Amino acid sequence: MNELKKYLTINSIFSAISGLTMLLFSSNLNKLFNIDNVYVFPVIGGNLLVFAAFVWFVSSRQLTNKIMVTTITALDAIWVLGSFAIVLLKVFDLSNNGYIVISSVALWIAFLAYKQFRNIGRK
Repeated sequence: MNELKKYLTINSIFSAISGLTMLLFSSNLNKLFNIDNVYVFPVIGGNLLVFAAFVWFVSSRQLTNKIMVTTITALDAIWVLGSFAIVLLKVFDLSNNGYIVISSVALWIAFLAYKQFRNIGRK
């Protein structure tokens, strides 16, 4: 498996697991993050499942499509920037644990985006 395919596949699996976790355990996550809105995690989780399917498709059938791979990497970068903005600005008055989880996930996604970016167009 080449490097790009490996990191896109990891991205897809991580996104799917995260999405399912948000859908299945939203009430637990609401408590952990100190959120009252019952729709936040199911909506984000559902979108992550769609994203995971798209990334899986690209990693398995469109690996040479630089536009699609670049789009995935750009979406990852936007996720990271948005996450760090939420943490640095203390948006939404979340719990400390919530900010730690957001930061940890953002660092992981930043790593995946970097590896994807470095391997676009490589054989």
